[in-house]
Amino acid sequence: MSTRLGRGLESLISTGKESTDRNTGIATVKIETIKPNPYQPRTTFDQEKLNELADSLAESGMIQPIIVTKNANSEYELIAGERRLEAAKIAGFNEVPVIVRCVSPREQLQFALIENIQRENLNPIEEAKAYLQLQEQFDLTHQDIAKFMGKDRVTVTNTVRLLKLNQKVQGYIETGKISSGHGRALLQLSDENQIDYAELIIKKNVSVREAEKKIKKMLLKDDTKPTQQQQNQERIDYLKMLQEKLNKKLALPVKVEESKKGGTVSIRYKNDEELKSLLNELLQE
Repeated sequence: MSTRLGRGLESLISTGKESTDRNTGIATVKIETIKPNPYQPRTTFDQEKLNELADSLAESGMIQPIIVTKNANSEYELIAGERRLEAAKIAGFNEVPVIVRCVSPREQLQFALIENIQRENLNPIEEAKAYLQLQEQFDLTHQDIAKFMGKDRVTVTNTVRLLKLNQKVQGYIETGKISSGHGRALLQLSDENQIDYAELIIKKNVSVREAEKKIKKMLLKDDTKPTQQQQNQERIDYLKMLQEKLNKKLALPVKVEESKKGGTVSIRYKNDEELKSLLNELLQE
């Protein structure tokens, strides 16, 4: 039965441009037959690191196959492994090992997103654009995106908000001249002021915390004191940020709640092992 299935799959994915290892299911295909992933979120590469990877591939070969799919025209489209594919081109490879998968456009984007984010290869603006694409093209909420990306909903929302920044300021974030934290602080300013203050941050190497304080003072001087509703929302966002940091730090569900007379921080654990880990984290000196 497995032999018949194998032959059936081979007849579906073989076009004469590939040779498939029957034991591993890994095919070898010509590089020029692989089209870019149309849903690839990354737009920039670190050329130095790419050259280093190319040298490594030239020395040791490509051990890990890239993942491709086939589109309606029976053309190969990349799903994951873009850096390896680009490095293989630099190294002069004619063929690369691939695994052929049948996936939907949404899964193509999801694969590319997960690969890049897990390896920290996406800059914050690329990540924000990918989340926005998931939201608009596949009708997903920020909560949906957060769930399958393994992130907090607030993190996804704050990342997407970066796209409201002036294009020049977004460029500074893409090139690493300022951080996403700086970008979130700059969102309070007009487009023109965003550019001016971003350039000041770069020139004087202003930290995120300093930028937040100075921008707040600047807004107060301009007699643009935030409304009570804005202040309440800022407080809610601040508490959510603290909650998110505690979640990551303790690796446990944490809830931060505030009332008129203080507040509570609650931490949930499932078993003695998680309790011991929590106590070790809290009581270490």
